[in-house]
Parts: sequence; structure tokens; C-alpha cells
Amino acid sequence: MSKLQLLQQLVEDKGELMVMSDTGEKFELHKHNVKFDDSSDLIEIDGGTKRFWLVPSKIAYYWTHDKAREE
Repeated sequence: MSKLQLLQQLVEDKGELMVMSDTGEKFELHKHNVKFDDSSDLIEIDGGTKRFWLVPSKIAYYWTHDKAREE
């Protein structure tokens, strides 16, 4: 399972997932505002007024409200 697929599965299972990039930026991924693109290996977040694209390999940490994991 790729990191993109793992993060997608966690969002599906938990409803939301917090991530921190390797530069320290934090993002919240929710079922209603995120798209996972296998063909480009990108995560797209619709932040309402801004859009963000994340590269899964640049995600240093991810967590839900009950646990954290370092990658």
C-alpha cells in the first residue's frame, strides 16, 4: 500500500486526519474537502478560499485525535 493509499484509507476510516509536512506546515484532511489522485500522487485540499496540494512523501507526521505516527 502506498503512502497516498494509506492516508486515503485513514481519512475514510476516521473521517479526518491531521498531517504535518516536512517543513512543519499542518493541514486537516476531511472527507468533504480532500481528493486523492493516484495518477499524480497528490493530495488536493479544498480550503474554501485556498487550494493546497500535498506530496505524500513530504508528510512527516500524521495523526488522528487519538494517536500520532512519524513517517
